[in-house]
Amino acid sequence: MFRTAKMQKFRAIFPKKTYDSVIAGLHEAGVVQLKEISEIDAERKALGEEAHELSSILSKFREMEEFVRSQPSRPTAMKQLTLAQTMKLAKQSLKKLEPKITGLKKKSEELVKKRQNMLAQIETLEKFRGIGVPLRYLHSTDRVKVFVGRVAAEKTEEFFGEAKEATFQRIFTWSTGTGRENIVILAFRAEDHQKLSPLLYRYEVEQLEIPQLHESPEEAIDKMKRKLALLEKQWDDLRKSVKKLARSYAGEISRIRELLEIQYERVQGSTLFGYTDATTIIEGWVPRRSMKKLERLLNSTSRGRYVLRVYEPQRDEAEEVPIELENPPVVEDFEYVTKMYALPKYDEIDPTPVMSFTFPLFFAIALSDAGYGIVLGLFMASGVWLAKIFPKKLRRMMIVCAGFTVIVGILIGGWFGFGGGMWVNPIQQPIPLLKLVIFIGILHLMLAIGLTGVLKDLVRRDWKNVLFNRVSRMLILIGFFGLSFCVLGIGLHEFGINFTFPKMDLFAVFNPLIPGDVTVSIFRILFYLGLTIGIIGSMVKGKGISGKIGGPINVIYGITGLISDVTSYSRLLALGIATGIIAFSINFIIGFAWEGMMPTDLTPLSAIYATVLLIAFGFIFVAAHSFNIFINSLGGFIHTMRLHFAEFFGKFYEGGGEEFSPFKAKRKFTKVKGGERPGR
Repeated sequence: MFRTAKMQKFRAIFPKKTYDSVIAGLHEAGVVQLKEISEIDAERKALGEEAHELSSILSKFREMEEFVRSQPSRPTAMKQLTLAQTMKLAKQSLKKLEPKITGLKKKSEELVKKRQNMLAQIETLEKFRGIGVPLRYLHSTDRVKVFVGRVAAEKTEEFFGEAKEATFQRIFTWSTGTGRENIVILAFRAEDHQKLSPLLYRYEVEQLEIPQLHESPEEAIDKMKRKLALLEKQWDDLRKSVKKLARSYAGEISRIRELLEIQYERVQGSTLFGYTDATTIIEGWVPRRSMKKLERLLNSTSRGRYVLRVYEPQRDEAEEVPIELENPPVVEDFEYVTKMYALPKYDEIDPTPVMSFTFPLFFAIALSDAGYGIVLGLFMASGVWLAKIFPKKLRRMMIVCAGFTVIVGILIGGWFGFGGGMWVNPIQQPIPLLKLVIFIGILHLMLAIGLTGVLKDLVRRDWKNVLFNRVSRMLILIGFFGLSFCVLGIGLHEFGINFTFPKMDLFAVFNPLIPGDVTVSIFRILFYLGLTIGIIGSMVKGKGISGKIGGPINVIYGITGLISDVTSYSRLLALGIATGIIAFSINFIIGFAWEGMMPTDLTPLSAIYATVLLIAFGFIFVAAHSFNIFINSLGGFIHTMRLHFAEFFGKFYEGGGEEFSPFKAKRKFTKVKGGERPGR
């Protein structure tokens, strides 16, 4: 924990004649991440015609698989194949299957195109449905212009009046429609078209293109629908043919596609290697725990003829080293949040272990209802389809958060808005919870600065930063807020601690010359010692006059940042109270409505009415609380994530690491027979 998996860089040299066996072994084992070799003198290989042919055939098999749709099946045991053997198998299968699938695919495309055209024609004809005459009568001639369009219903009569006036009554007008728009037909002399154009524009008349059909719109639509029904029958027959083909060949297509993808990955990997006349050179990264496995694999696949050199990463390689997080099972689930921000660099600290406790704690305070925690946990653990839309790690993480919510809800919340916490009811007494979240915020920042931040600097051996930055800020944080609590004179009696910070005036408490209580003196020493160390450190590390003057100012100004960070944790109080108030309001409204609507006399009719009422209010109760759980769980998750990303990570975390991506064959439809090497 706290450190990512130890990585080692390796270089392996083996004979060219064992190339297929070694690369296949590495690919199946999936223990290394390959990198481009650093050897300058070694020959490199570019992708050739063979790779382009492989890519072309792979594309065809992907298209065929998409068309027939892969069928779930058990992996088929196959011997390890070389590239040449895989290509031969693929070409034979392609020769057999391509004509069959191409014919069905072509027919499918034709039917889809015809169906789309018919639906488009029906949609167009629907605009003319109210016209009872054959459409052939609505086409213009050299002397008579026929215009068909659509205009707002309330403007139709006015439009017709002006059209008749503009053409001196030499126009035929007709309209139909029952909605907000009417279909209008105008027939007029061709030479009057210029007179009507301004009116068409002013009344926003939309011209409709008349289909080149002889029937009336109603008859044409019926005819199209009959053709469409016939087309649907052809489509059903085609789908049966595709399903029949899929039952026979879908497995074969998926297997060969998978084999081709595996070979293509190996061909792409070959461009990273170096070559001499007789040997192949490869480089990469391997987790230290897998080094023995790599040695055994190289020994068996090269028949003992290999050279392996292993190197520890250098400090200047920290950004190149691939990252693999290494955490216990429960902590591992919270890697989901870490990866949402960024993976740590190799010389950084993994924040996931700390976050595996603080994240569910903050979420629990934000949700703060034991009943809600139980419902959320059961939902995430249930496996219903709605829960399965969330990633598996997120579901498991939320189950942990729900468990924390039950515990915290018992202490500070209630059960679905009923009752109050065993420790405190924040709706009635918010101050104890406010104190708690402020203390939690200070502890959280202390973890960021004093634990994870210090560990990171120790890994990097940055001793100056430990002293002048981490230690300084820790002392300032403790000292400043300790003195601030003295100004407020707050007590810790709500936490079972018989202690009250000695109350002093604001200016007096920060004045080292004014005598004060022992507690005040300790906090003053911590605060001013931290300030002194920070100012000295900024002057030592500052470059130039601006750095040596601006550095101390930044140290003092940084106190405002700490105040902002700590007060930001008060959002947990706001979220917790909001959840409780909404839950209480739901119960109050339902209870008030129940009392007002419930019959006072018990009769058979009133019993039926009360039963219906009970079911209705029960549904409202479940629906309302479900919505409250959803919206406040979402809010709690977002704000908890924000506290970690901004306040916590901002104190020590850089991120930017690249995830370890092993060179590994992805097999779903095939599996390799044990102990076989390519070419055997």
